Amino acid sequence: MRLFVEYFSTLVHLLGLLMLAGGHLWLALSAGKAERSRFDYGQRFLIEFLPTLSTLFGVGILLLFFSGLAKLLLWYEPGFIFLPLPYGWILLSKLILYVAIVVNGILIERWHLSRLMKLGLPEGSDPVGIELTHTWGAVQRQARLNFVLIMIVVALGETLRFAKM
Repeated sequence: MRLFVEYFSTLVHLLGLLMLAGGHLWLALSAGKAERSRFDYGQRFLIEFLPTLSTLFGVGILLLFFSGLAKLLLWYEPGFIFLPLPYGWILLSKLILYVAIVVNGILIERWHLSRLMKLGLPEGSDPVGIELTHTWGAVQRQARLNFVLIMIVVALGETLRFAKM
């Protein structure tokens, strides 16, 4: 049973990383490509797809949380027992960064996504409005911040995995 929990929590962790980090990477690349495009359909597609992406990112965070919780239950020790060791500080840093990612994601979803949906998408022949452009820029800035935080968490996770502590 212990081996199954270890395997399943690792699988859930990888799936959560794929959904969260991979989704942010896809969003960053697609947003950059849409900005460089001469046409508006890339931005329109991303704006329409943002609520779905937000849900995907939330599920990814939950999967990462539950996989970490399964590992802690498997080890039968809370993570703060390791705090005097470098392992504990890395684990605590990851936890704080996860909280920052979730707070930033909530800000994006509550402020910017609702504002984008309220502004609506312009028709194919209408130019994109200034307010829509500013809101879209704010979404991109905060999404890039989340992407950087997620990549730091991934790097810390790899440090934990390969460290001989």
